[in-house]
Amino acid sequence: MATSRALVLAAVLLAHTSALGIAQELSPRSGGDQYKSLSDGYWEARSDLRKAGLNLDLWYTQFYQGVVSGAGSRQWQSGGKGDVIATFDASKFGLWQGLYINVHAELLTGKDANTQGDGSLIPLNTALAFPRLGGHEQDVSLIVTQNFNERVSLSFGKFNMLDAAAKTPLIGGGGINTFMNTALAAPISGVTPPYLLGGLLTVKTDPVILGLLVYDPRNAQDREVIEHPFAKGATTSLSLTFPVQIAGLTGYYGVRGVYSTKEGTNLADVPALLLPPAAQKFIGTKQGFWFVSASFQQYLVQSATNPAEGWGLFGQIAMSDGNPNPIGKSLFFGLGGTGFIPGRSLDLWGIGYFNTYLSDVLVDGLSGLGFNFRNEEGIEAYYNIAITPWFRLTADVQVIQPHIGTLPVAVVAALRSQIKF
Repeated sequence: MATSRALVLAAVLLAHTSALGIAQELSPRSGGDQYKSLSDGYWEARSDLRKAGLNLDLWYTQFYQGVVSGAGSRQWQSGGKGDVIATFDASKFGLWQGLYINVHAELLTGKDANTQGDGSLIPLNTALAFPRLGGHEQDVSLIVTQNFNERVSLSFGKFNMLDAAAKTPLIGGGGINTFMNTALAAPISGVTPPYLLGGLLTVKTDPVILGLLVYDPRNAQDREVIEHPFAKGATTSLSLTFPVQIAGLTGYYGVRGVYSTKEGTNLADVPALLLPPAAQKFIGTKQGFWFVSASFQQYLVQSATNPAEGWGLFGQIAMSDGNPNPIGKSLFFGLGGTGFIPGRSLDLWGIGYFNTYLSDVLVDGLSGLGFNFRNEEGIEAYYNIAITPWFRLTADVQVIQPHIGTLPVAVVAALRSQIKF
């Protein structure tokens, strides 16, 4: 089973992970506007830098996570992630209005629970899975954005897709402050790499927000992507997001379609990967991936003074071609947001259900070799308490039915702490 899991992981996770299809600027996340930092009020240089056009955020998130029941090791793992996020307002540096440069550097330390042997295919800890699954302990993304006016902007560069997930209303994402399982924190599409090189055009009109994203289909952690962009094809993603008001409560309803010209392995030939090398030369390819999804976030309770505070429902349903895309279909839904307990508006909480199906072609092919695969589904719940505006503690639990049919349901628990310096 270890061999089959490695094959599927290579096909699914190292090449293709994406965030929700909400049309927003894919700039690095910044918590400076919403939550104060430890150094605010004590480090005058930081305030001076902001006035000069440089906003600097430094975060460190520590994880302690392990399998409570089910298959796999019971030894809990401890690891951390440091984020340095810098946003330059170029107009304050003497350049033209509307030009911004965003840099996000991340560094991983310690170990994670993603290899505990519980049988799950999708990472249990998103924050520590990336950039590690791409073979690196650190990475840097850089995005240049030109706002032409309040409605139209153009961004290009190397995007960190966890930053896009982190900006999604209600559900959040990226694994550092809300959900941890990748199925909820950065849902897998099979067509979008975790780090991508490309450009995004955002157009905001009264009825709809349009996002047109064109990018290299390969993971931009590979230097070959930076040195020879679009050498293996191109991917185009079009998303339409409709902001609505229902009984005075904000909602976002969106659809997304993606098509890639990249060639992928014909999944009908995947069983040959387990045969002798002489047989593997007959493995074929198929050109073109497609993926469509529909998603929503709807507030049920919302602050009248701060629309970002409140809680509500969220969800997404998606499907793909199933070959060469290794992900067949997926769905998730849940409830979450801020301020569930009166007087604690900075706390975050959520409970979500997910169900991810591998391609039928892939599952049927491997079943002929004796591998019993099924859909992977689970429930995750967390509560993130703001001890202070700059120091947070999270309790998290996941109950997962692994994709390997012979393994039992796993229960995974975690503690997470975060300091914003």
